[in-house]
Amino acid sequence: PDRPPAPLTRPSMLHACALVRESTARVANRPGCKVTIDDAAIARVVSRMSNDVVASLLGPRRFDADGVHFNDPDDPELTARYILCVDAINFCFWPDHEAIRDAKAQRDKWAKYPVTAQYLVKQDGFDNDGEFKVPVRTEHEEGPNALLFQGLEYEHVAGGLRKALEADRGALDAKRLTGIDGPKLRQMLGWPRPLPLEDERARLLREIGQGLINHFGGSAARLINAANGRADVLVDLVVRIFGGFRDASIDPRDGSQVFLYKRAQIFVGDLWGRFNGRGLGRFDESIKELTMFADYRVPVVLRNMGILRYEPNLARKVDQHNFSTADIVSAGSAEEVDVRACTVQAVERMRRALEERIEKEPELNPTIPGEVDEKFVTSVALDWFLWTEGERQRDDAGAGKHHRTLTVFY
Repeated sequence: PDRPPAPLTRPSMLHACALVRESTARVANRPGCKVTIDDAAIARVVSRMSNDVVASLLGPRRFDADGVHFNDPDDPELTARYILCVDAINFCFWPDHEAIRDAKAQRDKWAKYPVTAQYLVKQDGFDNDGEFKVPVRTEHEEGPNALLFQGLEYEHVAGGLRKALEADRGALDAKRLTGIDGPKLRQMLGWPRPLPLEDERARLLREIGQGLINHFGGSAARLINAANGRADVLVDLVVRIFGGFRDASIDPRDGSQVFLYKRAQIFVGDLWGRFNGRGLGRFDESIKELTMFADYRVPVVLRNMGILRYEPNLARKVDQHNFSTADIVSAGSAEEVDVRACTVQAVERMRRALEERIEKEPELNPTIPGEVDEKFVTSVALDWFLWTEGERQRDDAGAGKHHRTLTVFY
């Protein structure tokens, strides 16, 4: 196979993760930013974290308590390739979920919801009187009827690919990925209707397959090993080889680049968690180079905590949307750039505040006899903590709404 592109090594060139920190700090600190970070709220939240919560932030926690993900300890190559594929298509779930929830109210406008409402109407989801037909279902029912009432979420993608591998361990072979299309992906996931941005998701999996073949003989493990145990170098490699991971925007106010690299970083973080900081997931202290993974779930949690505050027009757009295009936060807009950049910087400030607390309260990070792994705070673990809180709150009507952006990046 061809040699992989050399990672950035010259002192004058920043690694991808450093670019994220530098560019998002510039946005968060600029006058007129539409999002404000409340440092007093950060101090309050960090000071109230229990000992158990702090302990969960000091290393790669148990990655898969819910059993959603594929894992074969005897086949780290397949496990790593699975993670890469999951993170390649880990984005933009809200259109399907929203359309499911509001299909009845919006049945006369279903053309605006081609992902799901159109499917429900065309499949006779409504009876002749216009009433929505609810199939009889049981608590443990699986299959199309159950999925008719579930908007697409991360667990459907991760769990769907896991089931595909359990049925056919060659399902994610690099060569087979190069031939995947939208309907084949839908079938692989066991999903009963078109996926949001289905063709883009399939294209990105083809890109994974071709990139692995061109540079690493089809092996995800060889990609990971090319980074020589450096988390930030692995992010560099991913964004250089796979164009779909190049998550960056141009700030429309001054033309500067803003780097986020959400899915590239989450791939490395997921490896760290899946392999518990060992084997293909061993990055030692370089894991601290990663930032959090800027999405649409964590900002909701930070707003609920009082850490993020939106300027009034942005707050109205997010909180009072009525399914019109006017309420979409456009990809690359100043509003979207500010939300994502300030989310990254808020978590960076939380990490520093927690490090300061641990320094003052060393009992929060005790040395355990016989334990050789050094424990430290990471933005990755803070992201996991905040994202889990967001998932717990996602069906709570009082938890707040997230911004809606149609994008392949998150």
